[in-house]
Amino acid sequence: MQDIQNLNTRIQAFWSWFAETEGAIREYFAEEEDIIDKAALIESIDNKVLDFGLFSWQIAPGFSRPFSLTISPNGNKERLKISKMIIQSAPSLSDWEFNYAKPAQDEALAFSLYDDFLVEQAVDASQWRYALVKKTDGRLVVILEARNVRHLDADTQRVAGEQVVANLLGEELMINHVHRVEVVEELEEEHRAGSAPILGLKNFTF
Repeated sequence: MQDIQNLNTRIQAFWSWFAETEGAIREYFAEEEDIIDKAALIESIDNKVLDFGLFSWQIAPGFSRPFSLTISPNGNKERLKISKMIIQSAPSLSDWEFNYAKPAQDEALAFSLYDDFLVEQAVDASQWRYALVKKTDGRLVVILEARNVRHLDADTQRVAGEQVVANLLGEELMINHVHRVEVVEELEEEHRAGSAPILGLKNFTF
Protein backbone atom coordinates (compact mmCIF):
# COMPACT_ATOMS: atom_id res chain seq x y z
CA MET A 1 0.00 0.00 0.00
CA GLN A 2 2.81 2.37 0.90
CA ASP A 3 4.55 1.65 -2.41
CA ILE A 4 1.37 2.53 -4.32
CA GLN A 5 0.98 5.75 -2.36
CA ASN A 6 4.60 6.63 -3.04
CA LEU A 7 4.14 5.91 -6.75
CA ASN A 8 0.99 8.03 -6.90
CA THR A 9 2.84 10.89 -5.23
CA ARG A 10 5.64 10.68 -7.79
CA ILE A 11 3.13 10.50 -10.64
CA GLN A 12 1.38 13.65 -9.46
CA ALA A 13 4.73 15.41 -9.06
CA PHE A 14 5.71 14.38 -12.60
CA TRP A 15 2.57 15.77 -14.17
CA SER A 16 2.79 18.98 -12.15
CA TRP A 17 6.31 19.44 -13.47
CA PHE A 18 5.23 18.56 -17.01
CA ALA A 19 2.35 21.06 -16.99
CA GLU A 20 4.75 23.79 -15.83
CA THR A 21 7.41 22.88 -18.40
CA GLU A 22 5.38 21.85 -21.45
CA GLY A 23 5.62 25.30 -23.05
CA ALA A 24 9.40 25.00 -23.20
CA ILE A 25 9.11 21.39 -24.36
CA ARG A 26 6.76 22.39 -27.18
CA GLU A 27 9.13 25.14 -28.31
CA TYR A 28 12.08 22.76 -28.34
CA PHE A 29 10.33 19.99 -30.26
CA ALA A 30 8.83 22.52 -32.66
CA GLU A 31 12.47 23.43 -33.40
CA GLU A 32 12.18 26.96 -32.13
CA GLU A 33 15.54 28.60 -31.54
CA ASP A 34 14.86 30.52 -28.36
CA ILE A 35 15.45 27.67 -25.93
CA ILE A 36 18.71 28.55 -24.19
CA ASP A 37 19.68 25.21 -22.69
CA LYS A 38 18.30 22.34 -24.75
CA ALA A 39 20.67 19.80 -23.19
CA ALA A 40 19.38 20.65 -19.72
CA LEU A 41 15.78 20.24 -20.87
CA ILE A 42 16.45 16.76 -22.31
CA GLU A 43 18.36 15.76 -19.17
CA SER A 44 15.47 16.97 -17.03
CA ILE A 45 12.94 14.87 -18.97
CA ASP A 46 15.29 11.88 -18.77
CA ASN A 47 15.61 12.23 -15.02
CA LYS A 48 11.88 12.65 -14.45
CA VAL A 49 11.00 9.55 -16.49
CA LEU A 50 13.83 7.40 -15.11
CA ASP A 51 12.64 8.22 -11.60
CA PHE A 52 9.93 5.61 -12.27
CA GLY A 53 12.42 2.93 -13.36
CA LEU A 54 13.86 1.67 -16.64
CA PHE A 55 11.41 3.52 -18.85
CA SER A 56 12.14 5.49 -22.00
CA TRP A 57 10.26 8.39 -23.55
CA GLN A 58 9.56 9.88 -26.93
CA ILE A 59 8.04 13.16 -27.98
CA ALA A 60 6.74 13.25 -31.53
CA PRO A 61 3.85 14.65 -33.59
CA GLY A 62 0.54 13.22 -32.36
CA PHE A 63 -2.08 11.46 -34.43
CA SER A 64 -4.77 14.05 -33.72
CA ARG A 65 -2.85 16.74 -31.82
CA PRO A 66 0.38 18.60 -32.49
CA PHE A 67 2.44 16.64 -29.94
CA SER A 68 2.49 13.27 -28.24
CA LEU A 69 4.43 11.99 -25.25
CA THR A 70 5.03 8.26 -25.02
CA ILE A 71 6.39 6.71 -21.84
CA SER A 72 7.59 3.26 -22.87
CA PRO A 73 8.02 0.31 -20.48
CA ASN A 74 10.81 -0.96 -22.76
CA GLY A 75 9.07 -4.23 -23.50
CA ASN A 76 8.48 -5.17 -19.85
CA LYS A 77 5.06 -6.43 -18.74
CA GLU A 78 5.38 -5.27 -15.12
CA ARG A 79 6.53 -1.81 -16.13
CA LEU A 80 3.59 -1.64 -18.55
CA LYS A 81 1.28 -1.59 -15.51
CA ILE A 82 3.16 1.40 -14.14
CA SER A 83 3.23 3.31 -17.44
CA LYS A 84 -0.54 2.83 -17.66
CA MET A 85 -0.91 4.33 -14.17
CA ILE A 86 1.26 7.28 -15.16
CA ILE A 87 -0.71 8.05 -18.32
CA GLN A 88 -4.08 7.58 -16.60
CA SER A 89 -3.17 10.58 -14.44
CA ALA A 90 -2.09 12.78 -17.34
CA PRO A 91 -3.60 16.28 -17.41
CA SER A 92 -5.83 17.44 -20.23
CA LEU A 93 -3.62 19.63 -22.41
CA SER A 94 -4.98 20.82 -25.74
CA ASP A 95 -1.75 20.29 -27.70
CA TRP A 96 -0.87 16.88 -26.29
CA GLU A 97 -1.82 13.24 -26.46
CA PHE A 98 -0.22 10.67 -24.17
CA ASN A 99 0.70 7.00 -24.68
CA TYR A 100 1.67 4.37 -22.09
CA ALA A 101 3.47 2.25 -24.73
CA LYS A 102 4.87 2.86 -28.18
CA PRO A 103 1.97 2.94 -30.66
CA ALA A 104 1.98 1.07 -33.95
CA GLN A 105 3.41 3.06 -36.84
CA ASP A 106 2.24 2.91 -40.44
CA GLU A 107 5.61 3.88 -41.89
CA ALA A 108 7.89 1.72 -39.81
CA LEU A 109 9.90 -0.58 -42.04
CA ALA A 110 12.92 1.60 -42.85
CA PHE A 111 15.04 2.94 -40.03
CA SER A 112 18.55 2.98 -38.65
CA LEU A 113 20.02 1.64 -35.42
CA TYR A 114 23.43 1.23 -33.82
CA ASP A 115 25.20 -2.12 -33.81
CA ASP A 116 27.42 -3.56 -31.06
CA PHE A 117 30.29 -1.37 -32.26
CA LEU A 118 28.15 1.80 -32.11
CA VAL A 119 28.15 2.05 -35.89
CA GLU A 120 24.88 3.31 -37.36
CA GLN A 121 23.32 0.71 -39.65
CA ALA A 122 20.42 1.05 -42.09
CA VAL A 123 17.56 -1.47 -42.02
CA ASP A 124 14.92 -1.86 -44.73
CA ALA A 125 12.33 -4.49 -43.80
CA SER A 126 9.90 -3.77 -46.64
CA GLN A 127 10.65 -7.06 -48.41
CA TRP A 128 10.77 -9.26 -45.33
CA ARG A 129 8.33 -12.10 -44.69
CA TYR A 130 7.01 -13.41 -41.40
CA ALA A 131 5.72 -16.68 -40.02
CA LEU A 132 4.08 -17.36 -36.66
CA VAL A 133 4.48 -20.30 -34.30
CA LYS A 134 2.10 -20.53 -31.34
CA LYS A 135 3.50 -21.57 -27.95
CA THR A 136 1.55 -23.63 -25.43
CA ASP A 137 0.77 -20.48 -23.42
CA GLY A 138 -0.87 -18.92 -26.49
CA ARG A 139 1.91 -16.43 -27.17
CA LEU A 140 3.65 -16.35 -30.53
CA VAL A 141 7.14 -16.78 -31.86
CA VAL A 142 7.52 -14.37 -34.79
CA ILE A 143 10.02 -15.65 -37.32
CA LEU A 144 11.24 -13.01 -39.77
CA GLU A 145 12.84 -13.89 -43.08
CA ALA A 146 15.33 -11.10 -43.69
CA ARG A 147 17.65 -11.63 -46.65
CA ASN A 148 19.29 -8.22 -46.47
CA VAL A 149 20.80 -8.08 -42.97
CA ARG A 150 24.02 -10.06 -43.42
CA HIS A 151 25.90 -6.85 -42.60
CA LEU A 152 24.47 -6.91 -39.07
CA ASP A 153 25.75 -9.00 -36.19
CA ALA A 154 23.31 -11.48 -34.62
CA ASP A 155 22.35 -9.25 -31.67
CA THR A 156 21.66 -6.28 -33.94
CA GLN A 157 19.60 -8.46 -36.27
CA ARG A 158 17.45 -9.50 -33.30
CA VAL A 159 17.05 -5.90 -32.11
CA ALA A 160 16.10 -4.82 -35.64
CA GLY A 161 13.54 -7.63 -35.85
CA GLU A 162 12.05 -6.72 -32.49
CA GLN A 163 11.79 -3.09 -33.56
CA VAL A 164 10.00 -4.03 -36.78
CA VAL A 165 7.48 -6.17 -34.88
CA ALA A 166 6.93 -3.49 -32.22
CA ASN A 167 6.48 -0.84 -34.92
CA LEU A 168 3.84 -2.87 -36.73
CA LEU A 169 1.93 -4.23 -33.72
CA GLY A 170 2.51 -1.54 -31.16
CA GLU A 171 4.43 -2.18 -27.96
CA GLU A 172 1.50 -3.32 -25.83
CA LEU A 173 0.43 -6.10 -28.22
CA MET A 174 4.03 -7.22 -28.53
CA ILE A 175 4.48 -7.40 -24.76
CA ASN A 176 1.27 -9.35 -24.22
CA HIS A 177 1.29 -11.70 -27.21
CA VAL A 178 4.84 -12.18 -28.55
CA HIS A 179 7.09 -14.72 -26.84
CA ARG A 180 10.15 -13.87 -28.92
CA VAL A 181 11.29 -12.67 -32.34
CA GLU A 182 13.69 -14.68 -34.48
CA VAL A 183 15.48 -13.36 -37.57
CA VAL A 184 16.59 -15.85 -40.24
CA GLU A 185 18.00 -15.50 -43.73
CA GLU A 186 15.54 -18.04 -45.12
CA LEU A 187 12.44 -19.59 -43.61
CA GLU A 188 12.40 -23.34 -43.12
CA GLU A 189 10.01 -25.21 -45.38
CA GLU A 190 7.60 -25.97 -42.53
CA HIS A 191 7.18 -22.24 -41.90
CA ARG A 192 7.17 -20.98 -45.47
CA ALA A 193 3.71 -22.29 -46.34
CA GLY A 194 2.04 -20.11 -43.73
CA SER A 195 4.28 -17.09 -44.20
CA ALA A 196 3.23 -13.69 -45.54
CA PRO A 197 4.74 -10.31 -46.46
CA ILE A 198 5.77 -8.41 -43.36
CA LEU A 199 3.20 -5.61 -43.73
CA GLY A 200 0.44 -8.16 -43.15
CA LEU A 201 1.58 -8.51 -39.55
CA LYS A 202 0.01 -5.18 -38.59
CA ASN A 203 -3.44 -6.60 -39.46
CA PHE A 204 -3.00 -9.84 -37.53
CA THR A 205 -5.82 -10.44 -35.02
CA PHE A 206 -4.82 -11.87 -31.66
